Amino acid sequence: MIQGGILHGTDSALYHAVLLTPSGHYWVIAGQVCRYVGRLGFPILAYLTAEEFVRTRDRRWYAVRMLLFALLSEVPFDLAVYHTMYYPHYQNMMFTLFAGVLVMAVMESTQNPCLKAGALAAGCALSWVLQFDYNVVGVLFIAAMYWFRRSDTAQVVAGVAICAVESISCYCVSALSFAPIVLYNGRRGAFQLKYMFYVFYPVHFLVLYGVSMWIAKGV
Repeated sequence: MIQGGILHGTDSALYHAVLLTPSGHYWVIAGQVCRYVGRLGFPILAYLTAEEFVRTRDRRWYAVRMLLFALLSEVPFDLAVYHTMYYPHYQNMMFTLFAGVLVMAVMESTQNPCLKAGALAAGCALSWVLQFDYNVVGVLFIAAMYWFRRSDTAQVVAGVAICAVESISCYCVSALSFAPIVLYNGRRGAFQLKYMFYVFYPVHFLVLYGVSMWIAKGV
């Protein structure tokens, strides 16, 4: 399974059986690749979420859209990660993005620093209690990208620091996600592909689930 960008084995016997096959070491390498790619992907998606929030004309519809895709992604996520259609103890990353949107909405609607801090604390608590993927660190990252949106330097410093802490077990590889982020010029591209990325998220879990089933049959 892949959780928080890390490959795990939910079935210990099957996991070790795969590792003992002639191609087992290739699956170990593939697991490491998935682990690092996952760590690189989230900061970019979270940064783009903050950017889209600032630019969108309808904040309410943006939040609703994020929630809808989070709900649509949950079954594919549970199938790929836990091999069940419903696993209530851990939720997919889109819920983290949704929590971040809610926090940004409150921060935008008030000038009261206590309310801003309260919104951030509530978003972090929500992500922790319901166990959203990347939970507290994910919400903090989104809030930081929104809060420091007028300063590229502050965004990079805060973002790299949060990413490094989040991925410390992976040699702080998440901080490398800022390589493409700093190249972003603030303008939308010629092709509007945002819905493709929304669709890709649940679809890639279905693909991973299919691959895991194929591997299991071959063991």
